[in-house]
Amino acid sequence: MNSNNGSVYTGMWPIPSGMRDLLPEEARQRRELENRLVDVFTGWGYQEVATPTLEFYDTLAVEMDAELDSQLYRFFDRDGRLLVLRPDMTTPIARLVATRLRHFSLPLRLFYIANVFRYESPQAGRLREFAQAGVELVGWGEAQADAEVIALAVKALSQAGLRDFQISVGQIQLFNAFMEELRIPEARVRAVKSAVARKDLVALEHLLQEDPILNSHKEEIREVFDLRGGIEVLAKARHLLKSSCFQQALSRLEEVYEHLVKLEVAEMVCLDLGLLRGFEYYTGIVFEGYTADLGFTICGGGRYDNLLGKFGYPCPATGFALGLDRLLLALSYQEERLKAKEGKEL
Repeated sequence: MNSNNGSVYTGMWPIPSGMRDLLPEEARQRRELENRLVDVFTGWGYQEVATPTLEFYDTLAVEMDAELDSQLYRFFDRDGRLLVLRPDMTTPIARLVATRLRHFSLPLRLFYIANVFRYESPQAGRLREFAQAGVELVGWGEAQADAEVIALAVKALSQAGLRDFQISVGQIQLFNAFMEELRIPEARVRAVKSAVARKDLVALEHLLQEDPILNSHKEEIREVFDLRGGIEVLAKARHLLKSSCFQQALSRLEEVYEHLVKLEVAEMVCLDLGLLRGFEYYTGIVFEGYTADLGFTICGGGRYDNLLGKFGYPCPATGFALGLDRLLLALSYQEERLKAKEGKEL
């Protein structure tokens, strides 16, 4: 019989929904992809680290939004302490750096390949246990560091064999500056941020209509967060809000883009002023990777300068995670598309 996560089971021994077995050919493809990514990461001077699959809930809850909290796998150990399966790798690595690597010279360039767990509705490209490969660049707060991890994401996807993809780059501080300028209450800010992050235009329109302050500025809000394209979108945005925080956020985004040009990856980048990531720990530049063959992100990341401070080690940091299962799915779709194209040309 077929399960709802696409795997095939026989007999009386299914596995939990949202999990999957890897058959020999699938395991070979996964290992080959991992090896390619390791070559890219180590070639840029990153060193591998690993963290436990289980963490104390209190450790991961230092900077977690309600949506991610609802997706946790939770357990009690025999001493009554609440444990969770890690839902991402950034927070565990922040803990690792703050407790075990705090005396190492900065910046730290770290990478990982690991499985993470989220209790979501299983579907193609979205399992409850899934593999991620990623990097964390710790201790470097300059725009050049943001550009480095974005460029590394581009190089990783290219080295994996993906041809048709794009990296969208945004800036969380633009949204924060806009909401601060309008003096919007925190609860309403979270709701607007959630709608913008999900690209939920219906929910956003409802929020803009029901709040008098937002309603009076709805045209500027729509215009700012609809801006996407090349470096020219920053010039358009500068005329929409004059606050120093907003202008500084635009300047940072412009500086990152200039470094991406120097790194020769700007042609793969689209600036998107409406891009917001769901995790609460992001504080600045954020980005996501898309491919024409999938209807969801293939990688994502950004700057999280406050997270390590939650563990007593204030330190700037940035990084990204790449979904291996999604990347393998995109590569398989790409192969099918190219074969179909070759067949038509014959």
